[in-house]
Amino acid sequence: MGKKLLAWLWVALCALAIFFVVPFARAIQTFTSKHFGAAFFIILLLAVVAVTFLVVLYVLIFRLKIRIASQYIWLVAGVALYFYIGLTRIKNPFEGAHYLEYGLLGCLLFRAWRFSIPDGSVYWAAFFSGSLVGIIDEIVQWITPDRYWDMADVGMNALAVGLILIALWKGIRLKPSSAKIAPKSVRIVSILIAANLLLLGACLSNTPERTAAWAGRFPFLAPLEKQEPMRETILKHEDPEIGSFYSRLTVSWLKKTDKEQAAAYGKILIDWKDKSYDEFLKNHTTLSFPFLHEMRVHLFRRDKRFEVGQTTDKLAAKKDNLFIAYKENLILEKYFSETLQASGYEWPKEKAAVVESLIEKNAPYDSPVSKNVFYWLPEGRMWATIIVILVLLISYNVYFSKRRKS
Repeated sequence: MGKKLLAWLWVALCALAIFFVVPFARAIQTFTSKHFGAAFFIILLLAVVAVTFLVVLYVLIFRLKIRIASQYIWLVAGVALYFYIGLTRIKNPFEGAHYLEYGLLGCLLFRAWRFSIPDGSVYWAAFFSGSLVGIIDEIVQWITPDRYWDMADVGMNALAVGLILIALWKGIRLKPSSAKIAPKSVRIVSILIAANLLLLGACLSNTPERTAAWAGRFPFLAPLEKQEPMRETILKHEDPEIGSFYSRLTVSWLKKTDKEQAAAYGKILIDWKDKSYDEFLKNHTTLSFPFLHEMRVHLFRRDKRFEVGQTTDKLAAKKDNLFIAYKENLILEKYFSETLQASGYEWPKEKAAVVESLIEKNAPYDSPVSKNVFYWLPEGRMWATIIVILVLLISYNVYFSKRRKS
């Protein structure tokens, strides 16, 4: 088997392993949390990064005798960034495993592309093919029961690939065999960018209505209607007392639904009070119960933050969490008021007053509930932007090829 084929086989195996883990991720996380602690994968990530860093340092210093300070500065900066992300930015500890997976994938892609791209474009080819795998990974998660699409995870996957490639480029300094960029290299990178844009655009155009339409044509797709949607129309609402919050419904529709469905929805919330929060969201999706789904998420965020605020010993953390709980309660009282009263989730006035006395209630607040990172980008504008970028890519390829021939 040729070296090039073997290199791509390793890439394929790594990507398949990433996809294969998706259906079992929750079970793996539950098992490791029970036996090794909730932070197991974060610790594993940091341990692997630390050990790899020490091995690379040993090779560079004692084997290759490299004395270029900037290389070591880049390596230290990369490791520090990995530690910063691992300790502060990763919300779900299992994402630590994703960073390891995509770091390895980035290395394998770089190695495989070097057989076809002899110049510096190899780094861009590895990055955009890695980010493409990350998008496909999120699609696999979306079609998997009890998992969902998350645009933030697409970015995290790409970041993990990018960080390892920067380490190879500036830290280890694996130099391409050719200094000149070839037209073929530009074409490959352009095709990969186009594939990323088109696939991402298709995902962000996959609204609940389109999912339902496809399920109507192909019955085997019917289970996808119960999945969290990839893209919805999200509205941002400004409130001088609260700050801002997001919803699939207009303010008038929120108030109308609250008035008309308070008794029915209140009973549902009472019936589900002692059941799993995740099961509630699974059975009351944004497509079937947008008002009730949003309200339950606001309730969960309010109560969770209040609990953390009550139990923490740090004053700053206490104030931050109670502030969030207070603002989420304001949203509930103002836009879900009748359903809140009927559900038994209403805060006593004394409780709200105590929380209010401990915080700066007039500080601005932006609730993340129902927020979509692309809520501000209408679908038409998104596709217009994608088309413009594709035209620019084609034009640049034509220009670059003609310039190299002349």
